[in-house]
Amino acid sequence: MNYDEWIERERKTRVSILLGSPLIQKTGLYRVCRGCGEICLCHEETCPNCNAGNITEEKIDKDVVISGKRIRCTYRYKNLSRY
Repeated sequence: MNYDEWIERERKTRVSILLGSPLIQKTGLYRVCRGCGEICLCHEETCPNCNAGNITEEKIDKDVVISGKRIRCTYRYKNLSRY
């Protein structure tokens, strides 16, 4: 599967998880990589886009989350063959 097909599917899944999170619904805070701005899931210790471990919480407009523009996961995609 090429990256464009893969990331489209990955974005749909991640956006669904993020918008369905009771914690995010309550606080409005998302986990974001300070290095590249990637929106991360709650269990990710390192960024799926750049593999950095510097993840903080910040408020993000819901429309930005839904657009998927800050969900790229390039590091994860490049390393899929390892798993």
